[in-house]
Amino acid sequence: MNLQDLITPVGKFVEWTFETVLVPLSNPFNVGVIVLGLAGIALWLRQQRKFSEEARQKGGIV
Repeated sequence: MNLQDLITPVGKFVEWTFETVLVPLSNPFNVGVIVLGLAGIALWLRQQRKFSEEARQKGGIV
């Protein structure tokens, strides 16, 4: 028995994990991250509009 006999099964298990678990989950995860990012941008822009309007009323923005 040599080191290659020990490393090969571990490598095959890692390869199987990527092909079976991670690749199918990658697309929904990416879509989720994009949706969360867009929602965060929308919330921030809405809040920024409120801050700008308040500053205009108080004379902070010319």
